[in-house]
Order: sequence, then structure tokens, then C-alpha cells
Amino acid sequence: MRLKRMLALAASLMLTAAPVLAREGAQQAPLQVALTMDDLPVHGPLPPGLTRAEVARRVLAAFKSAGVPEVYGFVNAKGLEEGDDAAQVLTLWRQAGYPLGNHVYAHDDLHGHDVAAFTAAVTADEATLKHYMGDADWRWLRFPYLHIGETPEKRQAVAAFLKSHGYRVAEVTLSFNDYLYNPPYARCMAKGDQAAVAQLRQNYLDRAAESLAIGRQQAQALYGRDVPHVMLLHIGAFETVMLPELLSLMKAQGANFVPLAQAEADPIYAPNPDAPSDGTGSLLDREMASRHLTPPTHSPDPSPWLDTVCR
Repeated sequence: MRLKRMLALAASLMLTAAPVLAREGAQQAPLQVALTMDDLPVHGPLPPGLTRAEVARRVLAAFKSAGVPEVYGFVNAKGLEEGDDAAQVLTLWRQAGYPLGNHVYAHDDLHGHDVAAFTAAVTADEATLKHYMGDADWRWLRFPYLHIGETPEKRQAVAAFLKSHGYRVAEVTLSFNDYLYNPPYARCMAKGDQAAVAQLRQNYLDRAAESLAIGRQQAQALYGRDVPHVMLLHIGAFETVMLPELLSLMKAQGANFVPLAQAEADPIYAPNPDAPSDGTGSLLDREMASRHLTPPTHSPDPSPWLDTVCR
């Protein structure tokens, strides 16, 4: 019943893209998604009895069960200071055959640092990536907070650094702020409030379905076609509960899971630091803003409600 509700929500949201489809004469392409996961090895609070390593085991099991061929895990190496349990996360990720990329040493925000400080933090992450990845390709960068630089000058400087160091930017087209659900989930599990957890589950899936629909709608509005998408997730405790349902939802919509490099080979991902932007949001959000297109309607931000759950 929950899955049927999610599919109905996604279908209703996609109806708003119908004028674009008709105008462009486009056909709805098969949904292709590269899954990525940020903030390895440590993200968010844990409910009682759950370890960082067990979070990784359950997340990886869900990906493998769904037949996901690749999931880049983006690393903040400072998280290794939490100890051996955190280090096991990266070991388990590599044992599963999944790659790691750079998420900047301490999740450093480009919009809160100058270029020199930010690029130094990028470099500081590299020793860990070399250790776990060896000769495999770890030169993908995910900007923390999806902040790519507030000004063209800052974006140009960072883009030049990344190019000279062989990096590609792991852009995002699908995100529903899944990380917001981890703190209330930990609180609810500590209280044993399963009714509240059920509410969290439903709201998470509603937001995920909306993200899929809006991302495809934005692509149609911008390019007259769907594009290979990149979804941002976070390695938090609630993902151990929700990933099987999320992946089932996506499969029910015909999703094919593809590697990151395959998705980002599409021309829309070609870097353009000169595009008018405040440097925030997904690639599609930024492009909509730069073209002065009205963004799709989103449901209300769940943050105020989530902050009250299980208090």
C-alpha cells in the first residue's frame, strides 16, 4: 500500500511536466540513476545498540540485494578520528567493491572558506583515499552542502585547481535531504516510539518520490528530455531502515542503476563555473535559476516537524 501511494504521488507530480513534453515532442526516457552516498565514515547520531560498522554492513547489503553495480562513497577523513569502528566503514565499502571519493577532509564548506583553505582541505583528504583505493579512481569531488562557490571568481579558481589535480565534480540532480531523518530516528528508537518511526518512514518515502518526480520535471523543462540522474544519500542510521524501500520505489518506476561516470558523461554535466548562480543547490536547481525559470512546487520543508519528533 505504501509503494502504491508513492507511485501515485510521483505520477501526479509528473503531470505538471506534460506541457513541456507536448511542446518538445519528447518521450519519457528510461530512468537512469547513479547512487552516491556522502559523509563516510561518520554521519549523524546512532540509536542505541547500532555501530558505524553495522550501518555500513546494512547499507551495503541493501545495495547489493537491489543489484546496484556501483555506489561512490564520499569521504570526510576527519571522521576516522572516531576510531576503529569508523575505519571499518571504509574497509567494508572497499570489500564490497564500491569506490570512494573526496568529500573534503572535515566536510569543509567552500562558502565559509577562502580558496586556499578549501583546496588545502581537499588535499588533506587524499592520503586516506590513496590508502583505501590504491590505483583505483578516487578523483571525484563532492562539494559539501553542494556549495560550489558564491562568486564566478571563486568557482573559476576552484575549478582550475580541480582540473589541475585530475578531479571531476560529482554533481547531484536528485536530493531530498535524507540526512534530516537521522536525529529524530535516533531519538525515537531511544524512546521505543515505533508509531513515530512509522511516520518518519512515510514522510521519507513521500519526499523521495517527490524528488524523483521533480528532478525529471526539471530535466524536461531545461533540456526537453530526461537525463541520467545522480542521487545524493547519506550514510546515516535511518538508511539502514529505508534503503530497501527506497530502492524498491525506484525500481517500480523503472530505474536502472548506473555508475557515476556513465551518468555524468551526459553533456549536461560539463562544468561551467561562469554560469550565473549563487553556487547552491543541485545542478538542476542552479541551472533553473541561471535561466530564470520558475522552480517546481515542492512540499513544505519537513525540518520544523522533524525537529519536534520524539522530543
